[in-house]
Amino acid sequence: MEDVFDTTGRPPKGWMHATFHGGPYGVDVGRCIPGPPAPETLAVPLTEGGVHTYRLWTVGSWSDPEDPIAVYNPDGPPVPPLLLTGQEKEWLRDRHQKEGLGPLKLVALATSGRLVRDADAPTIEAMLAELRHREHLLLQRLTDHDEGDWYLQVLLDEDDTYEVVHQAGTAAERHRTRSESQAEVRDAVLRWAADQPHWRTGAPNVGDGS
Repeated sequence: MEDVFDTTGRPPKGWMHATFHGGPYGVDVGRCIPGPPAPETLAVPLTEGGVHTYRLWTVGSWSDPEDPIAVYNPDGPPVPPLLLTGQEKEWLRDRHQKEGLGPLKLVALATSGRLVRDADAPTIEAMLAELRHREHLLLQRLTDHDEGDWYLQVLLDEDDTYEVVHQAGTAAERHRTRSESQAEVRDAVLRWAADQPHWRTGAPNVGDGS
């Protein structure tokens, strides 16, 4: 990326200010990047070789709305959506029933923050297909169980493989595996969402390991 700096508050046309947390640009003041809009990622070649990847965290402004500032975080592990708490489950169940939709059995959550109640098979399949690198799809059961959380979590990694994490109750019942096949992952996810007892059948690379 071209080195463009500005400390006047008005970067050149086609550029915008940015700040960086850590990494090779962590001490830069007045650095500008192409935009707006700010790029989702910035790859910075390292003098010792390799590349440091920054990811866009937010865009704001210190004082002037006409001078947007992009804030980048150093590359870190992908963060899945948070599981719903007991209170959040109750709120969703109440809302669902007040709308006349009956008991709420399942929610689908995406890295973007999107939440779908009782997502059907086409919706789940679409959310899985829309995953970008380092993004998660989380399916959480809201039916009553004795203890723990019941969920299935899918991560699309940067090498185009899928990491699947399944938990049935406590952390002791958590299993993790990888698959290169979107079709295998899709079929297993849909069977799990449908609460089929043999949801792993036909997808030997999914859910068979810890």
